[in-house]
Amino acid sequence: MTDDTFSNQGRLPDPKKCQTRYLGQALDSSDCVVQNPAGCQYAFRIGSGTLCRHPDHRSFEKGGKP
Repeated sequence: MTDDTFSNQGRLPDPKKCQTRYLGQALDSSDCVVQNPAGCQYAFRIGSGTLCRHPDHRSFEKGGKP
């Protein structure tokens, strides 16, 4: 059994290298909370923070899935 959401995007990032923190429903975005996001293709620098643009960003939240 496969999940179509994941099959279209490929595998989720390694949780040791990629973790997020959900910013809330109003923004529907997640902060990238890894120490060095420079190597992540989904990291997007904005102001003094970094957002995650991965389509399933909530699937690898720090502390587990909501």
